[in-house]
Amino acid sequence: MFGRNRSAGRGVSGAAGASRSSVSRRHERRPIRSSITGPSLPNPNSRFARFETDARGAVQVLQAHFPQELDGVRVGFQTAPTHTGESKFPLLYTIDRSSNTIMLFRMPIQRARGLHVNDDEHRRYFVQHCVYQAVCEYLGREPWELLPGRFDHY
Repeated sequence: MFGRNRSAGRGVSGAAGASRSSVSRRHERRPIRSSITGPSLPNPNSRFARFETDARGAVQVLQAHFPQELDGVRVGFQTAPTHTGESKFPLLYTIDRSSNTIMLFRMPIQRARGLHVNDDEHRRYFVQHCVYQAVCEYLGREPWELLPGRFDHY
């Protein structure tokens, strides 16, 4: 069309072959695109990495406020629920008091519907909310009893 002849150098002659092979493809023009970390390192913005970072941050805040109550409690992550356990919300998390374990399920939490604004910040808030709910249920307290006054400035 305009500019250089795209079929030149490809060994295509005639109008019949030029229509199909004259279309240039992206992989012939540019190098392979990958994340900034490269192909050998894991993607830091993956769903799993974001979930784990957000959930561990919320757990660390709660452990800092309640070191005695949460001493020895293990918080784990699974992709999806494997069985129903003791919980108000068994699709989001399960609690096993005999083994001092709280298990959060990544996919149901990340794919939950009902966020009034669907962006990264509100998804992070929902992950933290689920961690907070699970710890409240584990400790047998109401949410407003756990960190009174923490969210009064909102």
